[in-house]
Amino acid sequence: MIPKKGFRIGSFKGISVHLHWSWFIVFFLLLWIVVQLFQLYTAASPAHYIPVAVVTTFLFFLSVLLHELSHSMVANRNGVPIRRITLFVFGGVAQMGRDVPSPGVEFKMAVAGPLCSYVLGILFGGAAYLSYVLGAGTVEYGFIMLAIVNLGLGTFNLIPGFPLDGGRILRSMLWHHWGDLDKSTRMATRLGEGFGGLLIVGGVALVILDLFQTQNDFLFAGVWVIFIGTFLIQAAVSSYRQVRLRVSLADTTVWELTRAGVPAVDASTTLEEVYRLHLEMAPTSTVPVLQQGKLAASIRLVDLRAVDPSAWPDTPAQQVARAVTVEEMVAADTPLFDAMLIMERAGKEFLWVVEDGRLIGVLFRDDTRRLEKQV
Repeated sequence: MIPKKGFRIGSFKGISVHLHWSWFIVFFLLLWIVVQLFQLYTAASPAHYIPVAVVTTFLFFLSVLLHELSHSMVANRNGVPIRRITLFVFGGVAQMGRDVPSPGVEFKMAVAGPLCSYVLGILFGGAAYLSYVLGAGTVEYGFIMLAIVNLGLGTFNLIPGFPLDGGRILRSMLWHHWGDLDKSTRMATRLGEGFGGLLIVGGVALVILDLFQTQNDFLFAGVWVIFIGTFLIQAAVSSYRQVRLRVSLADTTVWELTRAGVPAVDASTTLEEVYRLHLEMAPTSTVPVLQQGKLAASIRLVDLRAVDPSAWPDTPAQQVARAVTVEEMVAADTPLFDAMLIMERAGKEFLWVVEDGRLIGVLFRDDTRRLEKQV
């Protein structure tokens, strides 16, 4: 349920920010709720409170983004690369380039988010008071809502259930005490699953309550709470499975799953030869291109088709080959779990395995998936 795709809206200090399509669902739902609250609790006209409601809703999502950025900035400073944040229907998620290396780093990363939310809550509370002094009642109400939401967001995230921030703080403490990541994660995960279960029960109770009374509408709130509880349970289970995989593969390197003997071509090889020797028999494959014996680029059938077939005998592969980036290569002695994270989070089906720039094989995602099923 955690999104891996979305369109980019900007970046901050090298961290790319993306929006998943599901974000628009919760944005318009929240905007509708905020507009209703302004209508009920302020005396302003729609022409006045609707623009304030829109700004308030945007500031709420900016608060969520700042919460995630605070995690990410602390992570980057402590050797855990985070290059992407995705906002989606349940808030935001930062995608780590590798797992947290120590309980101390985990604690600092986890506590940064709630602290950010509390600081924002205090700032918005101060802005609400200033608006009150200035007599800007509608704006004051918007700031009050933002203060309450941020204080609530910080408090909710401190609940000690994995993968919430409080669960990560608890895991870091247990990890430090026991020195056992697997055991610590299992304990924090069970609390996370339990809390998610309580949310589901509470949501069902709200739905049932809505059926037997007409004064208040609890249906939407109940359904939403059920969705959040379900998401937390699934996220907790997925996170624990990932930790188990990390622990079980602690001593396994990329080399152990590398397929050696990958057919390659030199940069001077003509497109005609590339097609006849490789792509004619395997049209969906990607052929590595070497330059001075080192991996430099790759070429696919779609690249050949950009050139008139009559010119293939005289066109070298390097002319249409696509340069291989650092993100597409991995060293043979890299921990296998780290390479699996790279492929999963970048959506890649394989990585070139190199040693001092020389191609020694390829690591396929399918091979790692089969290994995952055995863990």
